[in-house]
Formats: sequence, structure tokens, C-alpha cells
Amino acid sequence: GILIKDAATLEKLHKVNTVVVDKTGTITKGKPELVHVQNLSKLSDEKLISLLATLESKSEHPIAHAVLEYAKAKGSSLLPLSHFEIIKGKGLRATIENTEYFAGNTKLISDLHLAFDLSKIESETMQGKTPVILAIKDDVLGVVMVADAIKPEAIQAVKDLHQLGIKIVMLTGDHKNTALAIAKQVGIDDVVAEVLPDDKLSKIKELQNQGRVVAMAGDGINDAPALAQADVGIAMGTGADVAIETAGM
Repeated sequence: GILIKDAATLEKLHKVNTVVVDKTGTITKGKPELVHVQNLSKLSDEKLISLLATLESKSEHPIAHAVLEYAKAKGSSLLPLSHFEIIKGKGLRATIENTEYFAGNTKLISDLHLAFDLSKIESETMQGKTPVILAIKDDVLGVVMVADAIKPEAIQAVKDLHQLGIKIVMLTGDHKNTALAIAKQVGIDDVVAEVLPDDKLSKIKELQNQGRVVAMAGDGINDAPALAQADVGIAMGTGADVAIETAGM
């Protein structure tokens, strides 16, 4: 099930001593599910999910699909929205019913300078769950937790790579605790979490500058520049077209 685009990629592959992996869709199945809703507002749970699903309806991210699936199962309807914008590596914003809403990770919330008690989500991120926070300009409305199961073959793959003397680094935009919890379960050496898409590229360059020969495996739109920079780019067949286009394998 491996497609190799050219002979040069194969020539380079046996020299690789560091494999950089994305988390979602590479180590995990990439089919996250919404597992918990924490409503911190005066809105009903249904309204909260409806707002969040409306924001996420324009996103391609696997987490967005999880929110939409949940909303569909609960019968929540999507609302008209305008001024939609993706905030790279952090989340989304849009105007719904004349109010500007934000949905995203903890970085987005700190950018908005909102008071938010991180300990509320600490224990769940320790279990490898990812928080998605819904907010308006001056208040956090709620948090949903999304869990993405580890691919059963990932643990064996990491063992096999270790036996070949290859170091494995996980690079992810996800929450630090979430990433560490998953890395621990799979046996990954080194974790760089909460990275913005452009940081993935610079991390690969940094490893190459240390004299390491780097293969990068990823599946997302934001992995494409890093896949191109790596000595060998490996895309998951289930991933975004642009990642598949950019990779050598």
C-alpha cells in the first residue's frame, strides 16, 4: 500500500535517522469524536452546540467534522453566518446573529486576553483529549472535548522504527498535555506541541541543521510546507490532496 513517486526518494529513505510525525491522522485515526460538553454560559447546551457547529461548518479540520457529527446527532441546526475567517493554527471566527464568535484552542483564548481557568480542562487533556473553546470577545461560553483514538498499528510502527535506530519526533498544533499523553501511549521520543503551521517547517530545518536526515509524515493541508522541506515527505493516503501532491511517498 505504499506509492513511491521517484527513485530518488527511495535512495534517500535508507539514510533517514529522524522521523517527524504529525499527530492527527498519522498517529491517531483522524476521526475524532466529541466526548464532553462543558457549558459555562447562560445559553442552553443546544444553542451552544448550534453556535459551535455553525462556526466549524466552514472548516476542513477533522475536529470540525467531530463537532458537526455531534450536532447532527443532537438535531442542532446550523445558523446563518458572515465574516468567516480562519485564524491560522488557533481557530476560527465569524459573525452569527450580529455577534462575533470565536472557536479554537487555548492560544486563541489567550490572544483574546480572556480569563480562563486552564485547570478546568487539564485532567481531560492529560487523557489525550483536545479542547475546543467557544467564546465571544469578552467571555468564554463553553468548552467541548474531542478525542481521537490511536491507530492500533502506530505502537508497533514506533517500536519498529526504534529498532532501526531512528528517532521519532511528534510535531503537532494540539495542546501540550494531549500530545504528551498520546506520545507516551505510543512510545514517541520527543514532542513539540502547540506549534503553528509555519513552525513545523522551521522545526524540520532545525533538525536538518543539526545534520539529521529527516522524513516527515503528515496528512494535513498545513503539513505541506514541512513535507516539502523534509528530506523525504510521506503523506497518509487518507489525507489532504495538497499533502499527497507535495510528498515523495
